[in-house]
Amino acid sequence: MTPDHRPFPWRPGRQDGFTLIELLVVIVILGVLSAIVVFSVRGIGDKGRKNAIAADAATLRTAQESYCAKHGRFGTVDDLKTDGLLAGEPVYNTVVVGEGNECGKGENSSFTLYDTSTPTESGADAIPVGSKPSDVAVDAKADRVYVVSTGGNSVTAIDGRTDTPIGSPIDVSGAVTSPTQIAVDPDRGRVYVGGTGGVAVIDTADGNRVTAVGGYATTVAGLAVSPENGDVYVGGGTSVNSAVAYIPAGTTSATAIPLPGPSLVSGGMDFHFDPERHAVYFAKSGNGSANSPAANVNTGLYAISTQTHQARVVVEFPTRSGCGTNAGNNLVINSVRGTTVVDPRRNLVYLLARRCVPDPADPTGPWKSVATTIAVNPGDGTSTSIDEPVGTLAGALTAVYNPVAGAVYVYFGGGSQCNGQGGRIDRVVGTAATGRALVCGMSSPLGNPARRIATLDNFNRVFVAQRNVLGAPGGLGVADGGTLLTSAPLGTPQAFVAMAVNNRTAKVYAVDQANGTVAVFTTGSD
Repeated sequence: MTPDHRPFPWRPGRQDGFTLIELLVVIVILGVLSAIVVFSVRGIGDKGRKNAIAADAATLRTAQESYCAKHGRFGTVDDLKTDGLLAGEPVYNTVVVGEGNECGKGENSSFTLYDTSTPTESGADAIPVGSKPSDVAVDAKADRVYVVSTGGNSVTAIDGRTDTPIGSPIDVSGAVTSPTQIAVDPDRGRVYVGGTGGVAVIDTADGNRVTAVGGYATTVAGLAVSPENGDVYVGGGTSVNSAVAYIPAGTTSATAIPLPGPSLVSGGMDFHFDPERHAVYFAKSGNGSANSPAANVNTGLYAISTQTHQARVVVEFPTRSGCGTNAGNNLVINSVRGTTVVDPRRNLVYLLARRCVPDPADPTGPWKSVATTIAVNPGDGTSTSIDEPVGTLAGALTAVYNPVAGAVYVYFGGGSQCNGQGGRIDRVVGTAATGRALVCGMSSPLGNPARRIATLDNFNRVFVAQRNVLGAPGGLGVADGGTLLTSAPLGTPQAFVAMAVNNRTAKVYAVDQANGTVAVFTTGSD
């Protein structure tokens, strides 16, 4: 065979794997596929959540339609549960019943559903408001916030849209000193400031002109504007030397209201209103000592008619200095808190105090002092005590009512959590406690005690001002008003002394006294 001497063509040696270009192409393809998968899964999650919210809302609408057919009106979540139309608390939504509450007018005019799964988050922080700020008030109509500075004898106005101060602080030292209380009349653009020696009025419609209120010279412990007619109620003094007056809407002159017994709660009080029944309520204390020569040592509840401005005692409870054997159902003297809360729908007013009850572990032994929330019917003076169990360390401190939920939220101090700085929120509906949430205890006593708890009504979210000592985190404790599930505290480690809520913008304004600032927390708002 003749050999073939034609040269073989040159061929490279065999190579395993991919070239660099091939690897890059594969990586790009995998990246595209990963992105598609991620976005697809995310879409499924978002879609699932939206479907769950929609299903939750549909259940509520169906329940409301059934309740409306039976009762001729729409109901709160508790009403729907009582009628067996809901098995439990809604997971994603809350019900807001309209003021008219008439069936057949369309769901938007009678009730609204809000997605409560929206978190509350920190917004603007450290808005400067002067030395030792102690109280805050919101004008939701004008979207303004007013903070009173005790150390600076001034009031800082904050624009609620930008959460920034408006101009320079307003000096009120010519009308009042050491101001600690503030209230707003949104319909007339007036801001009322209470302090040592009386009340100042800031007319925001007249260049923030400051005027001293005549006819009231007692140091202010309580100040509030009636939502019924704009009249302002002011109170102060001690349990044996009390003064209460009203300032007609739009005026700068106070008229004294005689009380049937000089016995306001000293060191802090608050007024609460029932516009439907033309009444304003506040706590009545004993005179401070069971051995006092004054005859009136009973504690209880006052009411003032917003039409006649006459005061009356709604109910009184006998008091004693301590709980001994067979102490009877007496309240402990000086135990009534200055905060009262009104549930106008059920015609109930709530008092916070301590009461003597038998000790179940020792029926024949000394009675025990326990915290109690007393639901009073102001129509006939009857009452129901919602007592703490014997041995519970908690004491009722302050409370707030959420008209949307139809529930009262009571803030207690005491308990072992938070390194011994414990506290909790009790949810009271009518005459029964329907749940509780553990939080940390109340912040320092400086500031307005009635402003240590607040509710964002439409989202049914409850906020409490927590202390920041001995391992407690401080900030605002947050709980869902329906489920009473808590979230991580907001604004730690600050110790807020007062807060106010703008329910129109879903913002919470909290006063940090130690740093002279206000922090803002938002829920679904810009």
